[in-house]
Amino acid sequence: MSERSGIVGRIRARSGIGRLVLIVVGLVLVLAVVGLVGGWRPSLSNPFGKETVDRSSPAVLRSLEDLSAYHAASAHFEVVVDLEDDTRFIPSALRGERTLFVGVGAVDSVVDFGKLNSGAVTVSQDRRTVSVRLPKPVLSEPVIDPKHSYVVARQKGVLDRIGGFLTGSESDDQQLYVVAAGRMTQAAQADGSVLTLAERNTASMLRGLFGALGFTIINITYEDAK
Repeated sequence: MSERSGIVGRIRARSGIGRLVLIVVGLVLVLAVVGLVGGWRPSLSNPFGKETVDRSSPAVLRSLEDLSAYHAASAHFEVVVDLEDDTRFIPSALRGERTLFVGVGAVDSVVDFGKLNSGAVTVSQDRRTVSVRLPKPVLSEPVIDPKHSYVVARQKGVLDRIGGFLTGSESDDQQLYVVAAGRMTQAAQADGSVLTLAERNTASMLRGLFGALGFTIINITYEDAK
């Protein structure tokens, strides 16, 4: 009798294992079907890998404006900004922040054709000579390249580090970009070569344009804005 009960137990155990195998196979088949239908495949490399999900909303058009400015030249700059924020009567080791930042960007030299009046262009009677009076080039707002601009080093006092850890806040780098843009504008104004290059490029462009229209004498002059 005991031998018979042992045989029955082994049969039941085997049938239980068989059912478990059938259940596992069934789950695998269900996952395979879902993957084929939805285009999803489970990753076998790292089930806990990081994933970036972009839930940003689409860009919203705010306004449109006509552009009449001719960007005749561009100056590229690399500026090192060493900015330090201190608190009076408190050592910087306790309270304060110092950041070393490298800003990369460009400043364009622009000629605004929208400021030309009706008398800016005069043509001779034989249509061989044309005279053009243009406003002098001006510097555009600097454009900082965020891909190539970076923070080299950042030092914070103990209290600032503790406060940032407790609140989860990070340093605001907007001031670094503002300072870098101002330094680029100052450098472009002090050098002046980008403005001279803009005058030469604009004159060359207009001479080619009027020359194609049949003019043989082309006079280009620049005037200060009134």
